[in-house]
Amino acid sequence: MQSADKDCSGWLIQKLETQLATFDENTKALLQGQKQAFNTYYELLHEDPGNKQRSKNSRSLRRKARELLGDIFKTLGLEVFFLCTLEPNITRLGANAPYIRLATIQNWWDTAHQPQGLARVAKDLCGDSISSIFPKSQKRRFSEGPGANEDVLSGAQAPNHSLPVSLPEDVLQIIARGALEGVAEVFNERMFNAIRRVTVDGESKAAITMSFPRWVGPVNCVMGLDICESDIAQLAMALFHAEVTWVGQTLHIILENGVSLTTKTSEVTLKGVEDRAISEVFGSEIHNAINECLVRKAETRSATECVSMIFTENGAFINLSLGIRAGLELQKKLCT
Repeated sequence: MQSADKDCSGWLIQKLETQLATFDENTKALLQGQKQAFNTYYELLHEDPGNKQRSKNSRSLRRKARELLGDIFKTLGLEVFFLCTLEPNITRLGANAPYIRLATIQNWWDTAHQPQGLARVAKDLCGDSISSIFPKSQKRRFSEGPGANEDVLSGAQAPNHSLPVSLPEDVLQIIARGALEGVAEVFNERMFNAIRRVTVDGESKAAITMSFPRWVGPVNCVMGLDICESDIAQLAMALFHAEVTWVGQTLHIILENGVSLTTKTSEVTLKGVEDRAISEVFGSEIHNAINECLVRKAETRSATECVSMIFTENGAFINLSLGIRAGLELQKKLCT
């Protein structure tokens, strides 16, 4: 299991700041050392991940570095991605990848000076080529084992639960992204940091959806949370007492009683969370909103199916079934 306390975000920010300081409004080219570093990363992004010429450990670290770069590009943008290719050692970046919080990097970038020279050089050298390597529809994978982050998996693209392409006619989606101020008010610090960040019109948002049915039914509101890879393992343990790892293309789930599930299917859902765990992980406001749901009121056992965690090839998502009044109040906070 990964250490919940280790955080290498500051290490990466220090590296990024060093490179950022070399750019100003008029910069038009890289320094010689930066060119060499960029060429090294260019090779990484275009190499065959299955090439057996490198050791298994080296291939694993390089895959993790590549996947982190992809997540940075899709979440934080071209300039931050470009800065990453100018300094950090690939092996070190891969080793630290599980302990880098994109939300922390986003907060730094939002307040950093962003010279036009950086945007110009990044666009000239990368252009549209990076978008072809990291399509926006792809997402990173979660841990494949102790100290790991993600591995590159093949197969059909799993559904993106946090931003559905379309919704049934009887469902009305109210919000697709949460304002960070509102998210911080609703969730505790650990859960706030565990929700993936996305940039919308230059503003950092939390990857949250809230959907309301057009007609009254047992489920009045569903909140979806897109979870950062580095937090998937600890949330699975906190909610379900389950150890979750990917080994190659196989998902392993070990429950508290020793029961083990091994599957190669593209999606697995866990349900059945105790009241205490809901309160500890999500906070009292979410706990009360879940208890207001008609499904929860109809349940007779202590563990509820109103909380589910969906594991896919591309990450993990948490869905919360909420009562209508509580859901509307939460929607107001998250939209502020």
